[in-house]
Amino acid sequence: MLENLLLNSKISNELYNYAKQLPIIDYHNHLSLSDIREDKRFDDVYDLWIKPDPYKHRAMRMCGVPEEYISGCASPEEKFIKWCETIPKLMGNPLYHWSLMELSMVFGIQDLPSGENAKSIYERCNAYLKEQVVSVSTLLDQFNVEFACPCVSLTDDVDMFEDSERFAPSLRGDDIVNLSVEFIQKMERVLHMNIRDLQTFQSAVTQRLLLLKKCGCVFVDHALDNGFTYYEDDRKNEKRFARLLKGKLDGAEKEKLSSYLLRFLCGEYARLQLVVQLHIGAQRYTSSKLREQVGPAGGFAGIGNSVDVMSLTSFLDAVDRSEYGLPKIVLFTLNPADNALISVLSGSYSKDGVDGLITQGPAWWWCDHKLGIEDMLENAAAFSALSNFIGMTTDSRSFLSFVRHDYFRRILCNWIGEKIEKGEWVSPDEHVKDLLERLCYGNAKKQFS
Repeated sequence: MLENLLLNSKISNELYNYAKQLPIIDYHNHLSLSDIREDKRFDDVYDLWIKPDPYKHRAMRMCGVPEEYISGCASPEEKFIKWCETIPKLMGNPLYHWSLMELSMVFGIQDLPSGENAKSIYERCNAYLKEQVVSVSTLLDQFNVEFACPCVSLTDDVDMFEDSERFAPSLRGDDIVNLSVEFIQKMERVLHMNIRDLQTFQSAVTQRLLLLKKCGCVFVDHALDNGFTYYEDDRKNEKRFARLLKGKLDGAEKEKLSSYLLRFLCGEYARLQLVVQLHIGAQRYTSSKLREQVGPAGGFAGIGNSVDVMSLTSFLDAVDRSEYGLPKIVLFTLNPADNALISVLSGSYSKDGVDGLITQGPAWWWCDHKLGIEDMLENAAAFSALSNFIGMTTDSRSFLSFVRHDYFRRILCNWIGEKIEKGEWVSPDEHVKDLLERLCYGNAKKQFS
């Protein structure tokens, strides 16, 4: 049923037959560190398929499923059945395809889930989990994952990564930039030191960055959420830090300190040759009721306004003028209206001998569907150099979300196939295959070398 999914021509199928064999490098995700550390074995399909996936939770809410069957006290089987009842209502949504691919690729189940067969599928999946070992490591083998980078905080224990051949930490740096007294106190406990001024804090941050680098960290990530504003340095940030320690800093004054810290961090990232991901445009505060019920990552954030291009370019320019210049930066935009804007910026900054200094990231979050992926590819190809695109990543909490790489590859191969069929691309086969390998695997792999 899924053999030719999203592939509409002989050329597309031929390209996909090449692309599907390439290993996966998933350079940004939110997989559970404890599950990885323990190489968790899964024994209930609900825990593997539905519980860690806020995309599914969001879709169930849109279809009127009571919260009891999403984050509430209903049994795993009841929640599973409610999700299966939801799937037929999602034609056109990527969850429709992802769900079919997840069941097919992991459990060999080709049926379209529905309320009628939900109980049968639940029992068949759990029987499979009882008979076969399905764990973190076996899933990575099954999906041909060569390397994955789960997000960590600067204060997390990262010793588990030091000798790992398959995982490296990816720093999530928002708590460094959106600084709080609580985070500073946590840094003090982790480093066994007193942080009483801005210079000491920066030294502590550098110390932890060196540890992350030692543990294999290549990628770092910061969110520039809806309303991001950049402020030039006015040399008053030592005083702002002192006021922060006293709990007396907020509003624009805190944003000015955040701008300083983000600029400092990007200087350190450039010095340590780390790749920076900037995720732009999320409106994270929507329903306060849902935030209170299920926490900040419950699947109900929205798309923000178009990015303030003056703030973004002023920030990039300030880092570009600093001692080490710009690190490699991948710009993710959540607002589709920003695709052209973001793609064009790849030609606005340069560093001798560095290809892809600024690149556009893959279609992200609410945009990682066929429409969003093709729109991103069109803009990257027209306004930038598509050959520098770093490739797909899951940005997910679910170990089954590695199917999104296969989903992306199918869409990419079909998109390229259409270009060739229409006579828009006249490159030799070897050039097309080289591009395909770069976009699916090679450009991400290169960052680790």
